[in-house]
Amino acid sequence: MNSHHRWLLDQLPQWERDGLLTPEAVRTLRERHAVDDSQPGVAQIVMGALGALLIGTGLIAVIGFNWDDFSRPVRLLFAFLPLLVAQLFSFRTLQRGDASPAWVRETAALLQALTGGACIALVSQIYNLGGEWPDFLFWWMLLSLPLVWVLRSSSVAIFYLVCIAIWSVDRIERGAPWHGSPMIYPLLLLGLLPFWPGWPPKRKLSVSVRWAMTLSAIVGLCSAAIFASERGSNFFGYNEHSFFWLWTLTGAALALFPLNQAAIMEPTRRKPQVVLGCLWLLGYGIAMTFRDTTRYIMEGSSFAMHLPWCWGLLALLVVFAVVALIQKRWAVLAISSLALLPLAASPLVKAEGGYYNSTLSWFATLQLAGIGITLIVLEFAGKKGAPRLGAALLSGLLIARMADSHFSLLAKGIAFIAVGVAFLAFNILMSRLRRSKQLPAS
Repeated sequence: MNSHHRWLLDQLPQWERDGLLTPEAVRTLRERHAVDDSQPGVAQIVMGALGALLIGTGLIAVIGFNWDDFSRPVRLLFAFLPLLVAQLFSFRTLQRGDASPAWVRETAALLQALTGGACIALVSQIYNLGGEWPDFLFWWMLLSLPLVWVLRSSSVAIFYLVCIAIWSVDRIERGAPWHGSPMIYPLLLLGLLPFWPGWPPKRKLSVSVRWAMTLSAIVGLCSAAIFASERGSNFFGYNEHSFFWLWTLTGAALALFPLNQAAIMEPTRRKPQVVLGCLWLLGYGIAMTFRDTTRYIMEGSSFAMHLPWCWGLLALLVVFAVVALIQKRWAVLAISSLALLPLAASPLVKAEGGYYNSTLSWFATLQLAGIGITLIVLEFAGKKGAPRLGAALLSGLLIARMADSHFSLLAKGIAFIAVGVAFLAFNILMSRLRRSKQLPAS
C-alpha cells in the first residue's frame, strides 16, 4: 500500500502546478495518504534476512572448520562470542532509535535469533545434553520472542509463527500432557499480541506478517482440535469427523475476529483471516449439500459437543458474533452462520435408532442460497457486500446440486453452460456498475 501512496505523493506537486488541485486539497491528501516508513516492506525483510543468514552461516562454517581441534573452553567461547557480537549490534541499533533503517533492525534481530539458536545447539553438543529437536525448537522460539518486542522485527515474528506452528503439529500425540500439547498454542500466539509491549498497537501489521499469523493460527488451532478430539475419546471412532467440525468453528472465529473500523474498511486481500476463514466455511457448506456426507458431519458435531475445546470455541464464536453484529459486518456474519447449521439442525435430522437422515443437505442448500443472495443484495443496498462471491457461491451450489442429482449427462452439461454464461454476464454487469460509480456525473 505504501508504494501506491508514494506514487500519489509524487504526482501531487505536478497536479498542483497544473491547477488540477488546490493547495488545501494537496495538503489534505498528504495528511490522509502519509507514507509510514517505519514498517519494513517485503524487500527489506528479505534483504535483512538474507544478510543475517549469510553472516550466521559463514560464522558456523568458519568455526566448524577446526571444531575437533578446539578444547572445551575454546568451543564455549565460539558458542557465546557470536551471540555477544549480535547483542552489541542490537544494542547499537536500539541506541539509534528511529534513526536506524528498518532493514538494519531486521538484520540485527534475525542475526541475534540465529546466533542464539546456534549457541543453544553448540552448548548441547559440547556437554552431550541430548534431547529432541521439538524441545530445542520450543526454547529457541521462546528466547527469540523478546526480540520481536524490542526490535519490532517482522522477520523474527514470522520465524516465531512458523516455529510454533511446526511445534504444535509435532505435539499431536495421544496421551501427551495438556501443557506440552497444541492446547497451549493460543498462549504462544498471544505472545505476539501484536508485538508487545504496549496496547493498543500503534502500528499496523504488514501484510506478510498478517498472512504468516493467519496461516500459523490455522495450523496451530487445527492441531489443537485434533488433539482435543483424540484426548476426549477412549476409542478410535468419529474423531476425524469431530475435528472437521471443530475446524469449521475455528474458521468462523477467524472470519469474525474483531477488527477496528479502519481495518474493516481495508481491502479484503489485507485481511487473510477473513479470506481463508470464509473459504473454508463455504467449502464446508458445499460439502453439507451432498447427502452422503451429512451423516458424517452430524456424527462429528454430535461427538464434538462433549469436548471442552468445542464449548470454548462456541463461547468465543458468540462473543465475536456479537461484536460483528454491533459493527454491522453482515456479509461475514452470514457466511459464519454455516458453522452452526449442524448444531441447529440436529433435532430435525435425527431419525429413529440414532441414525441421521439427509435433511441436512436441504437445509444447507437453502442456507447457502440465502447467503449468496445476501452477499449480492448487500452491495446493491449500499452496504459492504461481496456480489461476485455471492454469484460464485450460487454458481457452485447449482453445480454441486446438479452433480449430486440423477439427471442425464446432457442435462447436466446444458445446466453447467447456462450457469457459466450467467456468471460471466453478472461479472460484466458488476464491472460496468463499478466503473459507472467511479466516473463523475455529467
